[in-house]
Amino acid sequence: MAIRLWPQDYERKDHITKAEKSLLRNADRNFKNGHIVVGIDPLGMSSDTVKMGMYISPREGLITYSLYQGKIDFDNASSYKFYVEMVEEKIYNRLLDSKVLIVRSGEYKTLKFPYKHIIMFFDEKVGSVTATSEQMRRLLNYATYSFFRPITSKGNEKTISQLGIFDGIRKPYDSTFNEITSQECCAIFERLAPEYTVVMNETEMIHVPEKKDVAFNMDLRITGKEIEYKTFFLDEYQVAQVNDMGKGHRVILANPGAGKSVLLLSKAFKYASIYKDSNILLTCYNSNLADSYNFKRACANFGDNHNLYIMTFHKLVKKIYEECLHLHCESNIATEEEIKKCIRWVKDGKVSLKFKAIFIDEVQIFDPLYLELSYFLLDKNDPNHVFLMAGDLNQAVKKLSRKGDAPWKRIESVNLDFTGRVRYIEKNYRNSKGIAEYIANMLKLMNKRLSMLDLINSMEYEYNSFKIGDNSTVALKVKTGINRMSIKSEVAAAIKEISTKYNVSYSDIAVLFPYKKHSIVKYYFLYWIEEALKEAGIPYSLITSSEENVNERRRYSQTTGVVLSTIDSSLGLDFKAVIFAGLYPYNFVFGENGTKKEITSWVAIKNMTDEQQTKVQSQMRGIYTACSRARDVLYVLSDITPGTPMEEILKK
Repeated sequence: MAIRLWPQDYERKDHITKAEKSLLRNADRNFKNGHIVVGIDPLGMSSDTVKMGMYISPREGLITYSLYQGKIDFDNASSYKFYVEMVEEKIYNRLLDSKVLIVRSGEYKTLKFPYKHIIMFFDEKVGSVTATSEQMRRLLNYATYSFFRPITSKGNEKTISQLGIFDGIRKPYDSTFNEITSQECCAIFERLAPEYTVVMNETEMIHVPEKKDVAFNMDLRITGKEIEYKTFFLDEYQVAQVNDMGKGHRVILANPGAGKSVLLLSKAFKYASIYKDSNILLTCYNSNLADSYNFKRACANFGDNHNLYIMTFHKLVKKIYEECLHLHCESNIATEEEIKKCIRWVKDGKVSLKFKAIFIDEVQIFDPLYLELSYFLLDKNDPNHVFLMAGDLNQAVKKLSRKGDAPWKRIESVNLDFTGRVRYIEKNYRNSKGIAEYIANMLKLMNKRLSMLDLINSMEYEYNSFKIGDNSTVALKVKTGINRMSIKSEVAAAIKEISTKYNVSYSDIAVLFPYKKHSIVKYYFLYWIEEALKEAGIPYSLITSSEENVNERRRYSQTTGVVLSTIDSSLGLDFKAVIFAGLYPYNFVFGENGTKKEITSWVAIKNMTDEQQTKVQSQMRGIYTACSRARDVLYVLSDITPGTPMEEILKK
């Protein structure tokens, strides 16, 4: 493969140093293949004066490097040696935790390919460097630790062969090494440059090769903790977005599967590693989404970066109460009064917690009050502060305002001008072609109807920007008109069919539904499905709490078997196979005091109150959100009354 630079558009990025840009230019001209990466922080040891990066040469191996600003201190050679050995040891052991990157002999393991760490120096006045013969001798004693400059004293760039960076490999590796594969490259990135990968909560079945004629270090044993999750590279567009360090307030509007959550996490990684003395916040509404973020953070070995806060908004409020104010919230869900108190305390300077960058995911379901508190937690004294909100207005599954006004337009006491600050991401990395076509057509019909009902302003935002990918669909099945009393057996049969016919494991299947139960219409979907799965001996996990047993709820990253979840709890997540069912309550709009109104026609919706109309819109958005969670397999099993608006959305 040709050399790939990370990031490709480095010349326009102010956070990339002059030395790093020089290195990338050199590589672009002289390196023939592989990956060369600047600005990574695999151990949390990068700084303003020492930048870390890596070079993967498919035929030669892996080099990580520390790029020093300024000239070599010849008297400090022993310190350089100690530093190189320490970094090399840490990274080597990090790589050995990957099944993809090791070979074994019985209970012992070693790396598949050559690896070492080096240090480089960039000095604009390199020609003025002088040293005594004794200093040079001391330095050359450690020549195997590759002290070198990518630029010669005459200002000429050195080629990779002249640099000799793969000389003197110190760590053991498979001597029969031939080439680093694309899968192995991805595994290296996942461990050393996690901001450039997408990690799925799906383990890969990897066979570790057995080698007999390789020298193994007897201290390196198979621990059983070696694991491999399905991992993908970000593409060039996404890498550019991660390295966009623009300041101020901005909004990203994106389709499901456009990778907005991935981008926010990657940007949070990037900011936390560059600005180690500043706090960075990534917040969302959904605890399962926050858990998936923390799962990926744990995979990335990013746990030691204490300046990165990943939590739901309500957990943030609780943190402010308990740690900053030494008070207690009434529950895990902050009340409106508690949030307003927080806002007053922040304004009065009683809360010391401030953030340089705040990233908000699924902003469409944030109450404006939540955004107000978040904005006041931003460190406005920092000229490079960032307030970035991302979401999808088509996934507004919570109660909306009239005409679907975006929540960031209704922040009290904060007047933000978003003219020219809204960016659309239209790509779809998640849904296979057939599923994406189904969702796109659903969306067009839905938004056409909502616009006719004057529930959205289609002139203000681009609502129909859903793009269709090329991946082939494994299965798409839409079955309507099911008798509500048969839904239990229909779902159980669908799970078995997906598992056996399409060879999808139970843990890759999710059953999504609008409500756990609706007593008004005597509909107890979650109870019915749990009963059916127990009868069939199918393992399952709840990622939404059961009212009968709150303790049954699992963290998303700890699920086993079929995942059961409400639509709300699945926001931000995706699954290989989705069964969308339990739709009968969508025949109605429910009001206070147990009242209900049937949704019989579009004319009936037109004649509803504003409150009822916004609830209908939220239910339509719920259908779209649930279907968009599916990657390869989507089964829609509907017991909605035939001929109604909701069924029309599912069928047409």
